[in-house]
Parts: sequence; C-alpha cells; structure tokens
Amino acid sequence: MNLIEYLGNKSLEDKALEFYIEDTEGYLLDLKNTQPFLEETFKETSLTVRYLNEKGLAGLSYTLSLKEKDIELAIAQAKSLSTLGSATFYPPLKDSYPHIKKTPYKRPSREEVLEALGTGRKLASSYKTIQRLEREILSCEREALLLIREGKILSWESPSYTFYVSVVADSGKKQATSFAYGEALSFDKLELQKLYQRACEKAQALSKGKRGKSLKCAILFPPESAIELLSLFSFSLKGDEVIKGRSFLKDKVGQRVFSQTLTIIDDGLNPELPESRPFDDEGCPQTKKTLIERGEIQGFIWDTFYALKASTSSTGNARRSDSARPPKVAFTNLYIQEGAYTLQELREREKLVFEVLEILGSHTADPISGDFSFGVSGILYERGEPVDYLSEMALSGNIFELFREVALGTDLSFFGSLGSPSILTSNMDLG
Repeated sequence: MNLIEYLGNKSLEDKALEFYIEDTEGYLLDLKNTQPFLEETFKETSLTVRYLNEKGLAGLSYTLSLKEKDIELAIAQAKSLSTLGSATFYPPLKDSYPHIKKTPYKRPSREEVLEALGTGRKLASSYKTIQRLEREILSCEREALLLIREGKILSWESPSYTFYVSVVADSGKKQATSFAYGEALSFDKLELQKLYQRACEKAQALSKGKRGKSLKCAILFPPESAIELLSLFSFSLKGDEVIKGRSFLKDKVGQRVFSQTLTIIDDGLNPELPESRPFDDEGCPQTKKTLIERGEIQGFIWDTFYALKASTSSTGNARRSDSARPPKVAFTNLYIQEGAYTLQELREREKLVFEVLEILGSHTADPISGDFSFGVSGILYERGEPVDYLSEMALSGNIFELFREVALGTDLSFFGSLGSPSILTSNMDLG
C-alpha cells in the first residue's frame, strides 16, 4: 500500500483526521560579490496531521518522516493536543473545483543560468557608479500539495522561480545599496535584465541622496514601494479582523470610502499568478473577488470558521503560513487594479513630486488605525524633471486618508503575490 492510499484509508476510518502533505524540490544558487557562496539542490516532504475532536477543537502535529510508525505517532500527538486546541470547522470537500491551467516545472540548465547572469552583470557594469554586485540569489522550485480528508484527495502542483539582486553604488559622496526582487512561474518570465537594471537605477539615485528641507508636495510610490501601502491597507480587508472589531472597514460595506480610481482584487484563479490553485488549505474552492470597486467596499476575505460567525460563506482564503501551522484567513493574489497614467505622466501631474525609492520602518505602521511614519529616500521632480535626490526624510500619514484621493499608473507589477501600479497622492508633508 502506498503512502497516499494509506492516509486516505486512515482518514476514511476516522473522519476527524486530516492530512496535509507538502512536497518540494528545487535548485538554489547564491552568489556574493559574483562568487559562489551556496549552490545546492534540495528536496523535502512534510506531513501535517490535524485532528478535530468532538468539542470542535483541533490539534496539530508535524513530521518530516513518512514511516508508518512516525505517522501513527503524529496522529496520536494531534489527538492529544486537540484538548488544548483552537476552535475550527472542517468544510465538506467538493466533488469539483475550478479548472486552472498548470504550468510545468522546468529547471533551467546551469548554462542558461550563467548566461542570464552574465547578461545582467554586463548591464550593471554599464552604470559607472555601480561599485559591485553584492548578492545574486536564484531559486527554482516545484511544490506539490495534497489535502486528504474523509478518503478524498485534493492535489495541486506549481513551479516558482525567484531572483534577488542587490548592488552597491558610489557617487563619490556616499555609498548606497539597493535591490530588486522578482517571482514568476517560469525562468524566462523572471526577466533578470530588468531586475539588474532596476536595482542599479535605484542604487545610483540613492547614492546621490542627502537630507533636505521640509516641504509639502505630491508623493509618488512606484510599484515596489506601493505594495508596502497595500500590505498595510490589506489588514482591514480580512474577515477575521472584521469579526474581532479591528478592521477600519468593518461597517462600511456598500459605502464609497476611497477614490473612485481605487479597485482592489484578490484573485486565486489567475493561472499567471503564483498563489492560484483550485482549492485553499481547508479544501474550499478558491475564487476571484473584488473587495473594493471604484472606492466602494464590496466585501472581505473569509475562511470557514470566521465566515460562519459572520453568517456568510468562505471565499476560499484559508492558507497555512507554513506547513507546521493550521490554516488562517489569508490572501491569494492581492492587487490594486491599474490606472490610466504612465509613470512619467504621474511625475508631471503636479509641480513638485517626490518619488519614493526606499521605505524604512514600514513594520512600525499601525494596521488598525492606519497611521504610519516612514523613513523615505528618493527623487524630487519639478514639472516632471529630476531636481534633487533626498534621503533620510520622514513621511507620516494615514493609509485610509491617503487612498481617498489617488492617481494610479498603468504599470501594475507583482512582487510575489502582491501587486500594485504606481500610486500618486497629493499634499503630504515630507520632513
């Protein structure tokens, strides 16, 4: 009897049992100052066992061993821990789920990797202020997931290719480090040259930065900065936070609260995005849902447990932050829909525009009140032309106020499962 058949039978015999298997394999190349630091292939399979007792409390255990005796031990541990577990609910598994086109995993050859890195390095060397390539990290991975409950088996498999590059620039006055990061479902779509270029452009600009005088101006967040805003804002779109009374939007469904240019979508079905699959980690169908449409609040994301409390249904948004943890309310692929302006048009929309290239301290923002105070560095534009480079400036505000009046770019970009176009907002204090 193979492992899947064995676990299927166990879950059929005891319907309080749930098994979750995560099987990953891949390749990692890590270089420091263009020299190999780590190169390895990896493979790991883990098994998570959940047991839902008669009181509705779930215990969880985790093992890397798939031997029968260790599985039995994990089952016993999950049963024991359920007495102190958290309340939850098993939704019934469906007979059918949304169809999503799969992207096959194909590891690039070492020659393909080195050729791509070589092209990127050649591009970086064309920037006179770039002193060195600090770090280059490429990861290629295939992940397979299986959810087994009541004898039913759900499975999904997807690839992931990520690249991170950091560079050091020296303008003669100061040094600055910047990075670029990308994730895609195929190696070709990583577009390494663009990542090298973006890292170099940012580092070059930051190396020219200096403290400036306080001013009031429009603030432009390009996509990699804008996702910091989306991440802070997204807290209020989670159903569990609505039930806990901590969401700013909890009583505002059907109200137009923000700019009519603002539409926010969570899409768990787009085959081109990394967190798309037919089912979530509870076994509910994933969905595409518009959470904010033209500034009007449409709804929230839910798992089964909190959906029941709100007298609604799961939106297919239960995810495990890692295999050793139970599913919780989480986004799939969350993004702000693109707008009507190019990046240059946004720079030209107001007399003074400060483009944020670096944000420090985003973790200190308060997701409940929406208040934030960031350290920022970037480029000051006057009528669309760069006139100064500023660093270590302070930018304070409120995320909910910020989104009441914004102009959005056409440059929607994803960084992992978060996506945003450029965002321009007016009349903020930069100090």
